[in-house]
Amino acid sequence: MQNVSSLLAYLITRWTTSFAGIAIACMLVWYLGPLVPGFGQPLTRALLILAVVLAWGVVNGAISWFRRRRERRLAAGVTDGVSGGAPDGRDAKADAAEEVARLRRRMQTALRRLRGNRRRRGYLYEQPWFVLIGPPGAGKTTALMNAGLNFPAAADDGDDPSVGGVGGTRLCDWWFADEAVLIDTAGRYTTQDSDAAVDRAGWEGFLDLLRTARPRQPVNGVLVIVSITDIAAATLEERKAHARAVRRRVVEISDRLRLRVPVYVMFSKTDRLTGFNEYFADLDAEARAQVWGMTFPLAQGVESFEAEFKLLLDRLDQRLIDRLQAERAPDRRALLAGFPTQVASLAEPLADFLHHAFSGTKLDPAPFLRGVYLSSATQEGTPIDRLTGMLARSFGVDQKRTPALRPVAGRSYFLKQMVSEILLGEAQLVTTRSRWRRRAWWLRVGGYAAAAIVLVAGGIALYAIQSQNRTAVAEANAALAAYRNQLGTVKLEPVAEDDLPKVVPVLDAAAALPHGEGLWLTDVPGLSQREKLWNTTHMAYRDALQRILLPRLVFRLEAQMHERFGDPDFLYQATRVYLMLGGAGPLDRALVRSWETLDWRARFPGTLNQALRDSLARHLDALLAEPLPAVPLDDALVSAARVAFSHVPLADRVYSRVKSEATGETVPDWAPADALGTAGQPLFTRLSGKPLTDGIPGFFTADGYRKILLGHLAASARSVADESWVLGRKDEIAPQGPAVDGLEQAVIALYVAEFEKQWDGLLDDIALAPFGNRDSTVQRLYLLSSPQSPMRDLLVAVARELTLAAPPPAADTKPQSSGPLAAVVAPAAAADPHSDPHSGPTAGSAIEQHYASLRTLVGDGQDAAPLGGVLRLISRFQTDLAQSGQAGAAAAAQGGGSLQLLSAEAQRQPKPMARWLQQIVDGGRGALTGTAQAAAAAAFTANAGPAQFCQSVVTGRYPFDPTAANEAPIDDFARLFAPGGLLDAFFQAQIRPYVDMSGSTWKPQPAGGVAPPVDAASIARFQRAAAIRDAFFPNGGTEPQLRFTLAPLSLDPGATRAVVTLGNTMIPNTGHEGPATSLAWPGSDGMTTAGLAFEPAAGTPFAADGSWALFRLLDRAKVTPGAAPEAFRLDFRMGEHQASFTLKAGSARNPIGRNLLEGFRCPTVR
Repeated sequence: MQNVSSLLAYLITRWTTSFAGIAIACMLVWYLGPLVPGFGQPLTRALLILAVVLAWGVVNGAISWFRRRRERRLAAGVTDGVSGGAPDGRDAKADAAEEVARLRRRMQTALRRLRGNRRRRGYLYEQPWFVLIGPPGAGKTTALMNAGLNFPAAADDGDDPSVGGVGGTRLCDWWFADEAVLIDTAGRYTTQDSDAAVDRAGWEGFLDLLRTARPRQPVNGVLVIVSITDIAAATLEERKAHARAVRRRVVEISDRLRLRVPVYVMFSKTDRLTGFNEYFADLDAEARAQVWGMTFPLAQGVESFEAEFKLLLDRLDQRLIDRLQAERAPDRRALLAGFPTQVASLAEPLADFLHHAFSGTKLDPAPFLRGVYLSSATQEGTPIDRLTGMLARSFGVDQKRTPALRPVAGRSYFLKQMVSEILLGEAQLVTTRSRWRRRAWWLRVGGYAAAAIVLVAGGIALYAIQSQNRTAVAEANAALAAYRNQLGTVKLEPVAEDDLPKVVPVLDAAAALPHGEGLWLTDVPGLSQREKLWNTTHMAYRDALQRILLPRLVFRLEAQMHERFGDPDFLYQATRVYLMLGGAGPLDRALVRSWETLDWRARFPGTLNQALRDSLARHLDALLAEPLPAVPLDDALVSAARVAFSHVPLADRVYSRVKSEATGETVPDWAPADALGTAGQPLFTRLSGKPLTDGIPGFFTADGYRKILLGHLAASARSVADESWVLGRKDEIAPQGPAVDGLEQAVIALYVAEFEKQWDGLLDDIALAPFGNRDSTVQRLYLLSSPQSPMRDLLVAVARELTLAAPPPAADTKPQSSGPLAAVVAPAAAADPHSDPHSGPTAGSAIEQHYASLRTLVGDGQDAAPLGGVLRLISRFQTDLAQSGQAGAAAAAQGGGSLQLLSAEAQRQPKPMARWLQQIVDGGRGALTGTAQAAAAAAFTANAGPAQFCQSVVTGRYPFDPTAANEAPIDDFARLFAPGGLLDAFFQAQIRPYVDMSGSTWKPQPAGGVAPPVDAASIARFQRAAAIRDAFFPNGGTEPQLRFTLAPLSLDPGATRAVVTLGNTMIPNTGHEGPATSLAWPGSDGMTTAGLAFEPAAGTPFAADGSWALFRLLDRAKVTPGAAPEAFRLDFRMGEHQASFTLKAGSARNPIGRNLLEGFRCPTVR
């Protein structure tokens, strides 16, 4: 079976397969050649076959030569590295020469072995190539030697299987395995820290060698090998330096080789971790060959490392119990028990290294990281103990050193399957250059298939040519006969009507005459009848166009000129087209086509006439494709038209011409809806009621200014200057005359005026949609002030369209105007020092100045621009408005502060921002007012609010109702009126900002522009509640208090004695002034009784019980204020007796004689 495969490998080559195809082609040429005109003679066919065979030999020989050249160049590139000079530029010594010769022999032996195994050329390209990079001492060579690969050179002489460059690993080692070619680069190429310039030049030369020698696919992957000890023992800065070096090398490989190459990271020397050998001591050879690491999905990368590494740690923890049970030696159990923790301590250093090396940004994409793996090629050196090391550093003690490992021959961990199954198994994962092989394969297969198909189809086609020619000629004669019959129904001359719908069927029939287009089989030289058919039918169609269509177009133009004789601009354009079609002026096919198309759209509108318009357009294009014959014109009409439109100003004519060019440009209209987007459109409206999708014509946008106005201004000026023939006299427009002085400025002035009219009208028409309740207002303000603010987007888009001036082109790129155009443009350019003949004057400067304040507001559209500050004010007000619904009515007043800032800002802003801000102010004020009212009412009527409690304390109770038997409990009175009580707390939290307390009578006032949530009557009740608070709680306590003295003053002669009893205290009055008695209400005894009695008795003595007994007694007295606010005279009368006392309160703020309580009503908040 192997011999059969070898035989097939020799036979199935490019030469043999292509020769089979050429042989078939030669046989077809020889046997089918007589069917082709010119190839009937055997000598002719023989010469053709010889040419085909020579071409086959030359092409295949060239392909083989190029392939061999590439292989020789590859081998030369490798052996040249071997045969170079000695290190440091010194002459090679004898032993170095012997080493070089030995390496060259082994290189040649490896190449022969690989070639012999495959027995065909291109053997080096069939193997994947991998580049190994990593810092010095990372164990790259050791890893390769223990990866289980088969090296043919080593099999022959039992020696080192690698082929090295000059100085061994100082350059690179080439490892030729049966499975792949692996290039072990020197560690200094990765770090480039010994001699940066030399190392970098060597590294780049190495990459250039790969790209030159193996251009289709220089490498299949990159294996980065880093020692785990370098990561574990390195500082953060050292790890970053290692990572940056590795990343630079990987990026240089991808960029220089133009590949998206997969990268595999291997952390070697994991046996140096304490406990490694003890933990994995039970693994057999098959288990040691497995992979210990992670391979990322194609769409992921280093961001998955932490999760995957945790799975590795979990697997170590799961296996730990079994290992502890299996291990009997206590010291080894201790080491293997700590191994999972040792590995876990590497999570942060490894992740830090990988993220610095393989993370990506928008500007620096991440390398194609496929996986991260851990391995051990040999077990030697001193293990590192990260745990005890960290503890030793923490406590400042010496770390106990772990004994060095004794090497174990032939034991490698986690290398074989990683290299053979993952690294080599994904050899075709490299993306770019693989498409060359697919393309070459398809080209070969397609070429063979195409040759066979062409040869077979050629014979069949030649057989059908003759019959097709006969059929085509017969059909053409029949079509011409039918057309001539149809032509008889049309009046050719003179034309007295514009009956285009009637003549279109005849024109369609002429256009449909067979031209030979379908005779694809008759294009063989000597057999084709296409040219004869085309000449005959084309002449018939051309005659129909010139005798039927052209006279009717001229007749229609004469009618239009008569109808719109009073429109100079229309008359001028119509006369131009009229003279062109009559052969009296140079033909502008685009102008004629545009004129007729617009006319047909007006005359034959709608979808029903679409077919008619399309047919007319096709016939017009055919008519204009050839020179037009002379047609008799109405000279009197032309002369009258010239007189009519000759008075039109030159600038108006040029400007009208430029505007007409706008219909042919693909400059879209500018609509607010496009700038606002779907999310922003509901936030805006138009005062006129027009939709936001209606906007500004494209002519009046920045693109319209540059592409249409500036792009066509010079050409339009040239056209006007060149159209003197329309006026009838060559010198009608004198380029050096005063009529063209300032032509561009005049045209620009017309444009600027209409531009500003368009934009002023739109900006004045765009407004914010009406605001609703607080919640909807908050949501809309959030959208308006967000980083994706539709308001910002709209203004930035507007400012972009209003920024018209562009930097002029370089001086050496300005075209030199000459002829009439130079004379037209020169005066305008001279008038504006910032203009040039190419770009025209800086017309945009006038428009930009007109909208300077709006453009300054927008700036660059970023937060640092003034617009950003305005949006931040809106955002601040939005936050205040949102919080106002949660913090009560007073918070609404605080939100009014930001509202006032917005109102002030609106006065400084240009339109339309000023109007939008004022809309926000008005809508926000209404929302805040409603919020304040709702918040105040909710807080007042809440379960914890004062509304219900106040009614329960005041209504139908003494002292508020002097006739009531029930009294207001003192504790409830205090809870309601005390400082910080229900009424006071509510007033301070909800109402205070809305009350003007500067006068004797409190008045409602707006706070921060927000209307007060209560009326004047309720404010008066709150003021009375405040007076009660001040009178009964003079010291700010939580209990009511009244300290006073009571002294007898006088007694009427008819009584001998009057006694006032307050609680346990009696104050007698014998008619003389007596000492004052100090009292306190409610006092220690509560002062729950009060009485008054005269001697002799005069009626029933007065007695009162309860907490308010004192005030019931005072109600029986006539209270007269004294000279001081705290002094009062009390006159008691009972029957015929009268007694007077002097009462002096302990504070000027007291409730005596002020009627504070009687008739008090609870405030209302709605």
